[in-house]
Amino acid sequence: MQAKKTLLRRALEYEPILRSERLNVWYGRVHALKDVDVIIPSKRITAIMGPSGCGKSTLLKAFNRLLEVEGARIEGKVYFRGVDIYSGSADPNAIRRKIGMVFQKPIPLPMSIYDNVAYGLRIGGVKDRRVLDKAVRENLEKVGLWEEVRDRLRDSAFNLSGGQQQRLCIARALAVEPEVLLLDEPTSSLDPASTKRIEDLLIRLSRDYTIVVVTHNVHQAMRLAEHVVFIFEGRVVEQGEAERIFKNPKSILTKAYIKGDFS
Repeated sequence: MQAKKTLLRRALEYEPILRSERLNVWYGRVHALKDVDVIIPSKRITAIMGPSGCGKSTLLKAFNRLLEVEGARIEGKVYFRGVDIYSGSADPNAIRRKIGMVFQKPIPLPMSIYDNVAYGLRIGGVKDRRVLDKAVRENLEKVGLWEEVRDRLRDSAFNLSGGQQQRLCIARALAVEPEVLLLDEPTSSLDPASTKRIEDLLIRLSRDYTIVVVTHNVHQAMRLAEHVVFIFEGRVVEQGEAERIFKNPKSILTKAYIKGDFS
């Protein structure tokens, strides 16, 4: 009976929080994503992997409607908790609060460390200093940055190292209480020690958040992912449990990519 309950719990936890149906994206005449159907399971780390230019980042941006900012044309559906985020009634700003984004290169705002973390809350109308102080501390603690910066919260965020800036950007995204965190190659510009800190952080955060990471690094995907989506030339070649895909991929393209036969 206990085994059945455990399997049921895992099945329920694996239900998708995000999914797309026949998602197509064009940049001008360039057809970047082609009939993409994917699922993103809740409170797991999903790695979207594939060679450069295959559509990984485009798919990530489709999940919180950033493609519209870039002037792309989108067809198809993306569901967040069963609601199509591209429907006329969906509020893009509300979606982006629930589905946060962290970019490849750390992009701190030109303000203090404190104000970076508090920024989204203030935009949302929070003015109570006690609420802001609590949120800043809690989210800096979540990313392991509080002890490093607690005595210089009023310093410019640009005084932080690259790895610290990336953790600050993650704290800023977490401060508005998203359910999903999207990260576009978040360690590609970092040294190995900073990369490990970010990876360890993502593993901890996945207990409470759904994490989606774009990476072209197969070894990073192996270290992090519980679910994998492999894209090639704008199409989903294969997706599913990470352990199965890395040990026994169904597609010869997936197998070749994992072996490093192309990049």
